[in-house]
Formats: sequence, structure tokens, C-alpha cells
Amino acid sequence: MVRPIDLQHSLAKTQAAERIAQIQKAHGEVGQKQIAEAFKKQAADAMNKAKATEKADMVIIGNEENEERQKEKNKKKKMNLQNETNKTSEPNEDDATEHLDITG
Repeated sequence: MVRPIDLQHSLAKTQAAERIAQIQKAHGEVGQKQIAEAFKKQAADAMNKAKATEKADMVIIGNEENEERQKEKNKKKKMNLQNETNKTSEPNEDDATEHLDITG
């Protein structure tokens, strides 16, 4: 048989042991939740980084297209200027009177 003092002592230890078990269980669950949240955050960051890279690629492609368009516009402007200068390069009577020959 169990003596009353032993029973009382065992009950006190049982309650303490139960509290320790609950704390350890809760600690493990909290740790698992923290790890799961950290993995979710890493996955979300990786997805955002991948999307940002795609956007950067689009910007580079867009810049290249804009540069090509700009080059073509510049070529057209040069062609127009050359055509205009060819038309105006013919000597004019007004041009001859505007210049003075000082060396003579």
C-alpha cells in the first residue's frame, strides 16, 4: 500500500511533470510554426525576386526596342536634312552679296 505522504508527494510531482510536458509540447509546436513561417517568407521572397527579374528583363528589351526606334528616327532626320541641304546648296544671288572678299 501507498502511504498518504507518498501519495501526496507523488501527486505534487505528477502536476509538475505534466506542466513540464505541456511546456515542452507547446515549445515544439511554436518552434515548428516559426520554422514554417520562415519557409513561407523565403518562398514569397523568392517569388517576388523572380517577378522582379522578369520585369527587369522586360525593361531591357523595351529599352533596346526604343533605341532601335530612336536610331531609325535619327537616320530619317539625317536623310531629310541631307535632302534639304542638297536643295539649298545651289548658289543663290543673295548668298553672293552677303559675303565680302576682304583679301582682294
